[in-house]
Amino acid sequence: MKALIRYGWGENELELRDIPEPFPQADEVKVKVKATGICGTDLYGYSAVKPPVVLGHETAGVVVEVGKRVKDIQPGDRVTTETTAYVCGKCRYCFHKEYNLCSYRKGLGSAVNGAFAEYFVIRRESIRRIPDWLDFTSASLFELLSCATHAVMERASLQKDEISVILGPGPFGLMIAQVIKAIGAKVIMVGIKGDEKRLEWAKRIGIDLIFKLEKKDLEQETENIVIKEREIDVVFECSGSKAAVEYGLKILRKGGRFIQAGIVQYPVTLNLDQWLFNQELTLIGTRTQKPSSWDKALDLVNNRLVEPGKLVSNVLPLSQWQEGFKKARQKDSIKVVLQPDSEFK
Repeated sequence: MKALIRYGWGENELELRDIPEPFPQADEVKVKVKATGICGTDLYGYSAVKPPVVLGHETAGVVVEVGKRVKDIQPGDRVTTETTAYVCGKCRYCFHKEYNLCSYRKGLGSAVNGAFAEYFVIRRESIRRIPDWLDFTSASLFELLSCATHAVMERASLQKDEISVILGPGPFGLMIAQVIKAIGAKVIMVGIKGDEKRLEWAKRIGIDLIFKLEKKDLEQETENIVIKEREIDVVFECSGSKAAVEYGLKILRKGGRFIQAGIVQYPVTLNLDQWLFNQELTLIGTRTQKPSSWDKALDLVNNRLVEPGKLVSNVLPLSQWQEGFKKARQKDSIKVVLQPDSEFK
């Protein structure tokens, strides 16, 4: 079968190769891929990726084979999957199903072969059925949506009477915005020069207020939607920019919550006395997702409160992965999805 393999750490050390089809072990499920989204970890090879490995973890498809101990999933089932392929099963995090924090965790498309291929296998526990009415392209964004529910509903514990700012209108920021809107809370999307296309996309999904940082002052703009003297309750930093981190801390109200959702590649120096003692801010990290995040994501889609497919801007065959990766790096696209050539329509 054809599969996109990262064989080294360099940005361009990827290649479409012929490899054997995977075979499911006793507790595994084999899935025929219908659609797989391109994520930043695929593009830039962050530390979680362990070459050589088949990339791709935002995926949906059809079950074609199950291991001998799998009884409740059948060939023909329409599914997506959590990205947890292996955990130790013994630590405190595994006990509470916080698999994203297990030190021995291995992820689909990072430490084990993923879904930029015709087929992949993964443990039964990670498999999730998808609604019959949902197309596979939209369903491939369930992983991204689950990361967003984890950030908004589980880490930030956002309430519907609160006001949030999202710094960075990329795919993750836009998905977080959809979850915030589903809760019924107010959301402000902030972009910078070059984000014009993505800010237009934000308008389509009903963001309350949208602007570019260089042209308008945030504190003045929020007066239109902030009730009386209230300020920003929660900031979601989704760009991974050091400048955005510093800015986000400045605009929070006293006692506000700062959620670091983007991957920051460089050290950031913080004045803890200013932010933690004087302002009583809460600094919160959010790392991927866990089973409870998927439960929430599936509920949002089943209840038609979130439409993940709204973020899909391009669909290409796997053989055109280079064009897909190019588009995914550009700010005039949102979510780029690849399909095995046999599935491309």
